[in-house]
Amino acid sequence: QIFHEPRMVWSHKRRGFRDGFDPNWDKYEHPLDQDYGIDFMRKHDLDRKVPLVFMEETEFQHVDIFERIDPRLNSFGSYARSLSNDDGSYESLHPELFKPDKVLYLDGVQQSTLYGEAEYHEGLVHPGMITHPNPKRVAIIGGGEGATLREVLKHNTVKEAFMVEIDGELVELCKEHLPEWSNCTDFVGIDADSCFDDSRASVVYGDAFGWFIDRFGEKKGGGGNEEEKFDVIIMDALDPDKFVAIVGSLYKDNQFVDALFQGLSEEGVFVAQMGETDSIYEPAVEVGPFKDKAHMMKALESVGFQTLLNYDEGHSHFDAPWNMLVAFKHNKSRSRWYRNAAEIEIDLHQRLLQTKSGDPPLRYFDGATMMGYQTTTRSQETLYCRREEVPRECNFASSHLEAQRNAGGGEGDKAFHILPSTWSVINDLTERSHAEEIMTMANFAEEMIDDSIESTVYNPVFERNYRQATAKRRSHNQCSEGSTGCATEN
Repeated sequence: QIFHEPRMVWSHKRRGFRDGFDPNWDKYEHPLDQDYGIDFMRKHDLDRKVPLVFMEETEFQHVDIFERIDPRLNSFGSYARSLSNDDGSYESLHPELFKPDKVLYLDGVQQSTLYGEAEYHEGLVHPGMITHPNPKRVAIIGGGEGATLREVLKHNTVKEAFMVEIDGELVELCKEHLPEWSNCTDFVGIDADSCFDDSRASVVYGDAFGWFIDRFGEKKGGGGNEEEKFDVIIMDALDPDKFVAIVGSLYKDNQFVDALFQGLSEEGVFVAQMGETDSIYEPAVEVGPFKDKAHMMKALESVGFQTLLNYDEGHSHFDAPWNMLVAFKHNKSRSRWYRNAAEIEIDLHQRLLQTKSGDPPLRYFDGATMMGYQTTTRSQETLYCRREEVPRECNFASSHLEAQRNAGGGEGDKAFHILPSTWSVINDLTERSHAEEIMTMANFAEEMIDDSIESTVYNPVFERNYRQATAKRRSHNQCSEGSTGCATEN
């Protein structure tokens, strides 16, 4: 009988009383009290757990990079077979499918994984990029792994891409230990193996807060040189709900947010990752644990952005869906955001660089994925309606046509949300119970289009109904003009 060499499986768990017992203890200053210690180090069920970078301390933060094999997703046996070149097994023929995962932690907070980074970075970059009609100059705040830059450089319209990263040591560690994140070898038109070295890319090591204010702040007369402005700005910094010093004023300071606004071209798009998505069980964002999100959104609205939208990406290998924010400097960008899947696919085909291997340039994002981003999640809508001063439109927000009482509402309170499939039959419901309320909602949605399109900045309820109302109106207009196939339309 053959006995394989034994493997060591280990875990590390801290003992003692700290958070909640010691008044001077700040868990955000201790990586082992974050994701790194709670969700990784203490786990005893990982088949492989190998440090590539262990407790490396840069000038700004602690960096940890580990390889891991989670038996729920892979197995050590499959990984071992994938290393064999001649056993004829499926694993040996497809070793790329059985590699250990890699995980990056900054100050103990999980930032990225090998098997989730494409979903995260493609979901962060391409919705905003494809909404802009012709992005030539792009700025990235953070993104030290290089994957955000990689996705930006895939667009053939891009002439210059600036990445402003405060931690140069982090970039070097990622180049060495996470080369997959910044690998541009397969793309036709990128003139370097590393995305960092492409001739269109410029990496600036410094504080993005000061960098943008120096160029586009008030001292520059509210905008600086028009030729230096960016078509898209992407903020891939640390999560706003993590109270660490390096985040600084990125999510709070109106002066910085104003510099971002002034640094965008006329049809400019701003995108930011906003951390873990909100839960329907939480209070309004303004008073909950994610209040820094609310601070930033208020600042974006105050400086002049005309539209703010949220969307969630749930496949990034985090413990919860991840929330993204996109802000449009001009309202006309909203119509490009709501294009259908076919239009998005055509745009992606014309826009993206081809690959030498013939593989698709994107691993995850496509037109169908974009359609999912277009619909505001119920959690965003719910928390929006929990504001102290409840917006008028929240009286109509619900999940289906049947009357439902609002949470905490009175005996006669009813709420409705008109699903897309119901618009074509609304007029057939006039004999049914609650018809008056249904028609009120239909008319209200169209009023929102007429009265709010130029004034609504952030309104999840409005966005949830915007596409439906405009589609109904287009259908009605076409039938009024005698289009074929409208015999049953009212």
